[in-house]
Amino acid sequence: MSRKWHVFIPVVMGILPLIVFVALVSPAFQAKAQPAPIAAAYNSPIYNSQSISKAVGYLQSKQLPNGGIEGWVVGQADEFTTIKTVQALAAAGRPLQALTSVSGTTPLDYLAARAITYTHAETGTGQLFPGRAGMLAVAVAAGEGDPYSFGGMNIIHELTNTYHPATGAYSTTAVQGWTSGAAGAINQVWSILSLAAVQVAVPVSATDFLIGLQEGDGGWGYGFGGDVDTTALVLQALLASGNVEPTHIKAQEGLTFLRSQQAASGGWQAWGSLSPDSTAVAIQAIAAAGYTPVAASWAAASGRAPHDDLLGLQAADGSLDGNALSTAHAILGLAEAPLPILARLPRAKLALSWMNSQQNADGSWSSLGSPHPGATCDAALAFAAAGLDPATVMATGSALSPMDYLSATAQSFVTKTADSAGKLAMVVAAAGQDPRNFGGVNIIHTLTNTWYSPTLGAFGVPTNTWHQAFAILGMAAAGEPVHVSATQTLLGLQQPDGGWSYDLGYVWTTPDDTGLAMQALIAAGVPPTHTSLISATAFLRAQQDQDGGWGNANSTAFAVQGLLAAGENLPDWQKNGHTPYAALAAYQKPDGPFVYMWDSPWGKPTDDFFATRQAVPALLGRYTPFTPTAALSTFTAVSRGADPDRILAVAPRVAWGNSVKVLVPFGSDLDMDASVELDWRALGQTAWIAAALSRGEGVFTATLPLTRPLTYEFRATLTDVDGVQYGAALTNSVMLTTTLKPYSVHLPLVVK
Repeated sequence: MSRKWHVFIPVVMGILPLIVFVALVSPAFQAKAQPAPIAAAYNSPIYNSQSISKAVGYLQSKQLPNGGIEGWVVGQADEFTTIKTVQALAAAGRPLQALTSVSGTTPLDYLAARAITYTHAETGTGQLFPGRAGMLAVAVAAGEGDPYSFGGMNIIHELTNTYHPATGAYSTTAVQGWTSGAAGAINQVWSILSLAAVQVAVPVSATDFLIGLQEGDGGWGYGFGGDVDTTALVLQALLASGNVEPTHIKAQEGLTFLRSQQAASGGWQAWGSLSPDSTAVAIQAIAAAGYTPVAASWAAASGRAPHDDLLGLQAADGSLDGNALSTAHAILGLAEAPLPILARLPRAKLALSWMNSQQNADGSWSSLGSPHPGATCDAALAFAAAGLDPATVMATGSALSPMDYLSATAQSFVTKTADSAGKLAMVVAAAGQDPRNFGGVNIIHTLTNTWYSPTLGAFGVPTNTWHQAFAILGMAAAGEPVHVSATQTLLGLQQPDGGWSYDLGYVWTTPDDTGLAMQALIAAGVPPTHTSLISATAFLRAQQDQDGGWGNANSTAFAVQGLLAAGENLPDWQKNGHTPYAALAAYQKPDGPFVYMWDSPWGKPTDDFFATRQAVPALLGRYTPFTPTAALSTFTAVSRGADPDRILAVAPRVAWGNSVKVLVPFGSDLDMDASVELDWRALGQTAWIAAALSRGEGVFTATLPLTRPLTYEFRATLTDVDGVQYGAALTNSVMLTTTLKPYSVHLPLVVK
């Protein structure tokens, strides 16, 4: 029976006490992800857009047998259009395999065959064009390729060799036709974006050089004043560099320039006509600055949002302007996806950097307010899944790692429950250490002699899925044979619908428990063709939601790992074009942490450590148990950008009708904890009257029964513990006031 409820009509079934109960009885995992309403990304109306699907379909129709995408010449692919198509697919959450030609080649195959000739001058020195190379690197990274080894070249290495410390510019003397390697905005933009795509530190002098190219009107261009496309690209590069905050005065001047160029219909023009390319890239820049969703916060005076114009330009065949390039650009805008579009490993490193910021001085992580070995095991496993040594992960100012903490607590932790011992063995092996000698404890001996009962043929509690699964995984991680009877016990816990529950005493089966059991059975040697695993796979197929996931971040992560263990190809598990990987990534905030759900009856979408630590291994395609295949690397935190939980304040809008409509647009506030108070009064009155506001997507609204032709004053006070940004200012509270004359538009805004 399905236990998913519509996100707008959540039905609370009293399961919260059960979650708390599991937290108490299962210290290996402090809480169980229970059945939940279907999740939606914070930009879900765009993420799930049928317009994107139609546009992707059009791009598919323009793919040629060599894998490339048809450009301006009929029947001929070009690198620029193909690069943009790869970026568009990644922005839309589609796997690259969605564009596989009749000859079995993908756009990256096409680009790999042309990487060197496209990025280098054909004659003379054969030097690199930094802009082309950077643009290619951004696409390769977004498409899950390797920019360090692509098409016979190390793109990142060659790019960094074009950097001139004295000026901060990335440039060469290469020239070919209209293309030049000379220092300039485009070469600089794509060089910076390529470094950001692979999370290489961008020199401050590089962003300073780009800032120095700003035109007098606040935009960026080619020496004749700013233009929308260049300005939008520059803003994305500056904000992605890690050196420029959205509050930076130059970033604000660039946004002001974009505002000044916006058409009354909501979009942006090029050469006197509404342009899907310019509109899309402007949306990307606005989203990069935090104005998500880009709707009410960037509506034109007419009330139309940028997306209105973009969608209005789409033809019945899904194209925009009847060509693949504009269509690819439009997808990037519709998806509100700033560049660079991060692949799974960079996304994981953002999550891990956030986790590192939550680490305790003793090396641990907490659960329910106290340091906890189970939570610390999960975190250490996430770092190891990314190829990072957990022993090198330490809180700022501390010399203690999670392995130090787990070593110190091993003796007591392994005696808590069978799943505690199994999980610790699994984590120790994943970190490249010995489960038979860790913290003075032989964890395998404890599993075999303390927790395994030959009489019952089970580890710990025979009816408990987690006791059996984690114990089996711990044994397998250490290379120990798994007791056949324990495997049979776990098989026997499968329910008629093909799933598993946490314990036979629980009334529901879940993707979480099922995915965990599948990993353990595979580790124990049960083949994927076994009836039990076929039934489990069918159970997960039946439970998959319309976004490609399983209702929340935790359930999606466990389901993904179970399917991977069973040998499933996740691109084959698409729903509405979204793979399980895309569904999982949709729960991640731009600065790294995952939320449990975006729409939950049990709380707001706050940064969730439980969801984050469980999501990372699945995001990386790692299922348990695993051991290092190469030397683990030292962890170094990466730049995470501005906090998307802050609220971005926008000038209120008021207008006459049969009543007075008040709109208080905003951006970000992804944790939905900002408050807005609205007061009004007739001009000349001393007392303010409070009005109730309703929160919508990116806007607070109020309808006031004001009909007398008077001049009214309005003030909106925005407050957020995460910060309130208004232009270049970032405080905890901002008051915005405006005035409405009889049957007129509002007067200029005053900020107090």
